[in-house]
Amino acid sequence: MATSNPLTSPVSVLILAGGPSSRMGADKAWLEIDGQPMIARVLRRALPVAAETIISTNEPGRFRAVAEAFPLPALVVTDRMGAGPLAGLHAGLSVASHELVLALGTDMPFVDPEVLSYLIGLAGGYDAVVPQVVNRNSGAAELEPLHAVYRTSCLGAIERHLRAGHRRMVAFLPDVRTCIVPWEQIALLDPGFRSFLNINTPEDLTAARLLAKDLPE
Repeated sequence: MATSNPLTSPVSVLILAGGPSSRMGADKAWLEIDGQPMIARVLRRALPVAAETIISTNEPGRFRAVAEAFPLPALVVTDRMGAGPLAGLHAGLSVASHELVLALGTDMPFVDPEVLSYLIGLAGGYDAVVPQVVNRNSGAAELEPLHAVYRTSCLGAIERHLRAGHRRMVAFLPDVRTCIVPWEQIALLDPGFRSFLNINTPEDLTAARLLAKDLPE
């Protein structure tokens, strides 16, 4: 496993808080796990690596109280391009106070500060650090761009792709200096890829609530 550099630069933590999920039938940010909304849980678990917090959402009024409850500078931003998570990333990078931005989906309730620190530590010389994970259903290795580190230098490439109608989160990665972190390296820190578990369905939510009861904080 490559050794990551110590955290020497402040990091903005960006939570991508989309609207209602078609598979869940509700806004996942406000679903509770272990007695707290998922958005608050993700923010709290990312605090050890954060110098500021940003929430990207199309409903800013609902999230301001959550952002302001944490002991860090906090921003809530609305994406102006209306094109899903990639537009949310663009919005967050546009207002970030720091060059390094850790982007996380709001539906990942088990993010791990050790894994986050490792990814941030790999950012030297790169515009993006994106891990590979093993899909728990298919067993295939795939990129997880909603649990990744980006520099504000990605803004130009993201904007070009958005204006061209490209909405996939990974669309711009070939245009910037990208470090793809092999799943084998991630597995050394997180063998079950638990920190990348995302909640998409009511069944996922039930399983996550049971898992949260068994895990020490």
